Amino acid sequence: MKKQLTFFKSMIVALLLAAPLFSVNAQINGMDDFISKLQELRAISQKMGKYYILQGLYPANTQYKKNLDDNVEQFNNIIVELIDQAPSEELEMEMQKLNLTWMYVNKVLNTKYDRAAAAKVLDKLEYLQKEADNISHLAVELTKKSYAKIIQTAAESRVMLQRMILYFMANRANILNPHIEERFNESARKLKEDIKILETWEGNDESSMMLIQMIKNKLKTLGKNISINSKISPLTADMVVEGMDNDLQLLIKVIKEKIQ
Repeated sequence: MKKQLTFFKSMIVALLLAAPLFSVNAQINGMDDFISKLQELRAISQKMGKYYILQGLYPANTQYKKNLDDNVEQFNNIIVELIDQAPSEELEMEMQKLNLTWMYVNKVLNTKYDRAAAAKVLDKLEYLQKEADNISHLAVELTKKSYAKIIQTAAESRVMLQRMILYFMANRANILNPHIEERFNESARKLKEDIKILETWEGNDESSMMLIQMIKNKLKTLGKNISINSKISPLTADMVVEGMDNDLQLLIKVIKEKIQ
């Protein structure tokens, strides 16, 4: 029986992995999709900062530049989608404002890398993702659906994970920004809080709890007490984080399918 259960769990994950997690130019089906894709923008913004630093540190590795370009393209596609399919006029107006901010931030991302320029990139991306977060909270207030908050929390955990590795990288690269340690510690704390909320959600079933346990196990790989001064290799840390990010995307998918 135990072997059958293990096989069943493996099949669940395999089926989820076979399905696209976030498709470009897909139809936004209600406020829950709007909220999760807003948080996706926030997570992408942190990834862009990470790849901006990595392509500056390792110019010979063209993959980092490609990753940065791919994330910029994805951000562009999603923000257009959110403007075109915003569930209310108020949210559409806020998305138009966010797009103006993004146009400026995109120019900053095209500046030549150095430690001072990277410090500016960090601050502008921080402003951008917080502006998106404010719109996300507005969307939660506008909807009457009780499950909107848990979707927001699940999606925000991805943001905090990517924000954490961004500032871990920034510290290792000696970026000239005084807020690096503060933002890293805030991200680590919020990530743990979000995972705790997800773990205690009353709607959990075997599939979601299995994914949450996988996420917690990978978090332990980064160190029991996550520290910006951890000795783990930045590239190893990023590899672990990307694995966690995939699990979190699967968890969001499971939650959204469960509440529909």
